[in-house]
Amino acid sequence: MSILLVDDSRAMRMIVLRELRKAGYDPKDVVEADNGRAALDCVHAGGIDLVLSDWNMPDMNGIRLLQVLREEGNRVPFGFVTSESNALVHKEALDAGADFVVVKPFTAESLSEQVETALQGRRQGDGIGAALAPKGATFGSVLEDLLGRQVVTKESELPRTSMAGAVARYRTDGEERMLLVAEIGIAASIGAALSRLPAGAAEDFAAEGSLPDNVKENLHEVLNVMSQVVPGYGERWALEDVEALGSLSEDAEIVLASPLSWTDPVEVRVQGYPSGRVAWLKTA
Repeated sequence: MSILLVDDSRAMRMIVLRELRKAGYDPKDVVEADNGRAALDCVHAGGIDLVLSDWNMPDMNGIRLLQVLREEGNRVPFGFVTSESNALVHKEALDAGADFVVVKPFTAESLSEQVETALQGRRQGDGIGAALAPKGATFGSVLEDLLGRQVVTKESELPRTSMAGAVARYRTDGEERMLLVAEIGIAASIGAALSRLPAGAAEDFAAEGSLPDNVKENLHEVLNVMSQVVPGYGERWALEDVEALGSLSEDAEIVLASPLSWTDPVEVRVQGYPSGRVAWLKTA
């Protein structure tokens, strides 16, 4: 059996491959593509038994890839593995001919169940319910699922603005905004641990107060999935950008924020890696 894995993020392809391996699939049977157009070429070449695709990608996104395949009459089983947790997005996918939608983060069991169902010619159903992020998901639980490592969180003071760090900006369709502020220690640890870089590398990045491009990319992918656990989740939070700062005090919104605007400050430790404080900040 040959599985086509489509995602523009190498880090996220690694995560899906890891979970497929846990579920008993041979990584040698997985073909990778980094956008929908490259994936379409792979399907046209033949021999693909299942497509696992991200939603948002350059060149050709996942929903367009699916639409083209179905317009061509190609009925290859097709599932989305995506950070899109909006029920309307899932309905669009299933209406277009997808067999299932699995939301990041996910377990080997949940992914395997959907893959096996699709290969047996059955669909997920309405695509809601099982596709959505687990109730009670937290920053720590989502991070633990993504990294495949134990993550411990405990209540803390606010992130120290004198330190380097990273700021993720989220927005709803209704223009509400929220920031996730992370000290450099945990930002470096997340980015390093996702692609299995050693803890010593994360310590070096934290000491230098800067992140290399591959670690920034990994951090961006993780914080994109964190859109599911932004406090006050209602419609849908979308990640706008992630900025690495030599000092968190460089961000005026952070420096001028009222103490009442902060939510859920915690210290986060990824097993074996440096720790750091994170907190959510509601902005005007």
